[in-house]
Amino acid sequence: MAYLGDFFLYAATACALLSLIVYALAWRGKQELFGRARRFFVVTSTSLTLALAVLLYLILTHDFSVAYVHAYSSTDLPLGYLIATLWAGQEGTFLLWIFYVSVMGLLLIRAAGKFEAGAMVVVNLFVLSILSILIKKSPFEVLPVFRAEGAGLNPLLQDFWMTIHPPIMFVGFAGTVIPFCFAITALAERKYDTWAEAARKWTMFAWLALGVSLVMGGYWAYKTLGWGGFWAWDPVENSSFIPWIFLTAQVHSLFIKRQRRGMMRFSLFVVCLSFWSVLYGTFLTRSGVLGDFSVHSFVDLGINGFLIAGLFGFIGLGSFLLILRWSDIRPEPSYATVNSRSYLVTLGIVILFLGGVLTLLGTSAPLLTRLTDKPSNVGLPYYFATMTPIAISVLTLLALFPSFRWNHGISRPRLIIVGASVAALTVIVLLLSGITSNVMYLALFGAASWAIVSNGYVVISSLRTNTFQPGYLAHVGLAVGLVGAATSNGFERKQTVTLPRGQDIQAMGYTLTFADMIETAKGYNCHVNVVSGDRQFAALLPHEFPRNAEGVMKKPHVEKYLTYDLYISPVALEQPEGTDQGALKLLKGESAKVDKYEISFHDFELSSHGQEEMSGAAALLTITYDGKSEDIKPSLEVTGKEVKPVAASFDYGRGTIVIAGVRPDEGGVMLTVTGDFAVAPETGVAALTVEVSEKPLINLFWLGTITVFASGFLSMWERRKRKRAELLSEVAAGEAAAQPVP
Repeated sequence: MAYLGDFFLYAATACALLSLIVYALAWRGKQELFGRARRFFVVTSTSLTLALAVLLYLILTHDFSVAYVHAYSSTDLPLGYLIATLWAGQEGTFLLWIFYVSVMGLLLIRAAGKFEAGAMVVVNLFVLSILSILIKKSPFEVLPVFRAEGAGLNPLLQDFWMTIHPPIMFVGFAGTVIPFCFAITALAERKYDTWAEAARKWTMFAWLALGVSLVMGGYWAYKTLGWGGFWAWDPVENSSFIPWIFLTAQVHSLFIKRQRRGMMRFSLFVVCLSFWSVLYGTFLTRSGVLGDFSVHSFVDLGINGFLIAGLFGFIGLGSFLLILRWSDIRPEPSYATVNSRSYLVTLGIVILFLGGVLTLLGTSAPLLTRLTDKPSNVGLPYYFATMTPIAISVLTLLALFPSFRWNHGISRPRLIIVGASVAALTVIVLLLSGITSNVMYLALFGAASWAIVSNGYVVISSLRTNTFQPGYLAHVGLAVGLVGAATSNGFERKQTVTLPRGQDIQAMGYTLTFADMIETAKGYNCHVNVVSGDRQFAALLPHEFPRNAEGVMKKPHVEKYLTYDLYISPVALEQPEGTDQGALKLLKGESAKVDKYEISFHDFELSSHGQEEMSGAAALLTITYDGKSEDIKPSLEVTGKEVKPVAASFDYGRGTIVIAGVRPDEGGVMLTVTGDFAVAPETGVAALTVEVSEKPLINLFWLGTITVFASGFLSMWERRKRKRAELLSEVAAGEAAAQPVP
């Protein structure tokens, strides 16, 4: 069956190449070839659909002879997670990506009109670029030996959001291809005035899909990873955020082009940039260059040459046409004077563009610093320093926008006075209450309150007059979301506390009790009772051991309230088992002394063992004593569902070390040291260390982002209604004109 999947990939490649050639000829004037070019692409799309169906069939039937199926699935996965393994690995996501593009290509054939030939040439080029990767590294590759069981899906991926977040994200990635196709066709054919209207709905669609997936991914990380946040400016997170922020600038630049025929050059450039940033993010996340800097990064599969060729090929194509046509594009001014709505939108687009560039530079740091001896990543202070002023600037423009006319002057002077007064009052309250005196926070909250008041006024007024304008509601949602993000991150309270089993411990006004630890099929669950006044609940903190030897996976508990979330995240668990054991917690590069022995932890070493269904991880340790050193490797062996620690001895058997646990979030290891010299623990009870934190107003972030994207859907719906009404009006006018004059 796997060979059938490869057959469909080769068939798709051949037909996409034929479709590309025939569409190119049709683009050159041979109109009679359009039908044949379309049929070739239909076969391409059908072949990709069948290839995807074959891979799904192999997964559902547990055909572990296929390397991809073995690497990501197993017989114990529920149906939903089993289907989700289709996009758990690189090969599967590449196949899903071009499947989406092929479906959009079919829609494009019907809707592109005079842009069809050029747009479909670019679509076929992109499909071929990804197919070349899949031919190099096929999802249908067969293992040389039979496997009775699969490695299984990473426990952190066994979550509801895994079933919907990646597919929606790749819909967004696929959506960025289509506006790029329109832009390239417009540049090649000099159709600078008409392409934007044709590309508008595709741009909005890509913006919505990618934005919704970002929020889903943030919520998934928040409730699963346990580090306490929804956004960490991780390079892989940024690789999706950068295209989205460029798409945001693109949506508004197309809006300006429609309203005032301005920003023609910039619109074409930013459309290309949105697509290029998707390709660049794909290279960063899938080439292995971020392996040391992101927990989300894929390993290098030997496809870097193909990724680089695709990236520079499409950048070269777009750049060549932009440079060639730059002087030929003569747009009208996009604004009349500084005090106009057009100028505010244009300035906002420039600021958004700058934010995307700054994020791009920060994300590229691991790649740029590879030119030095010590590759490194920028930290959170870089993003706080660069993106906070961007957010404040955008909020200020949103606050002013409803009060100005398009061409010149102020249309709502009272709204400016009221909004500015609310902003000033917000700052005064924050200062007098002692909540904050930080200038950045004061500016952000002041601008946000102004934006909410001014845009909220327009939303309410439009509802009263039955002229609802979703864009203003999106502005309100953005302001609310930024307030929630800033408050939950900047004003959270947190405390790390150790909970001996059965003892009540006070922390941040809560009474916490480590009540029980229950074994499960995948590991164990720690139960912590939490009491605060009349409120009480039991926090469930799962600890799971994956087959792939990545150590213990710990998940937090989130208790939601109206004004805040209580977030409890497990940090470590100590389980004394006897009086001759010493427990150590070491990060990479750290050392600790037990009696006369200095124990240094260097790194982990992953391994697999022959034809048996076995893999493992070893801790690379150096034991220094009596002027000499000794290297040992205690390990964890994973056979099927069983995790077995393998001890390593030192000093001629006088001491033994066993891995008691792994801390993948910190790159550390927990060791149990056994010997006559080992220090006995002070207590005989297990102790769970947790981090307790309160996230104030975090629900405003979720509410704000939902409002933004709900507004996007409403905007597309309103536009569809207007188009339908215009079409009906044209039909009615035609029928009236056809009536004979009495």
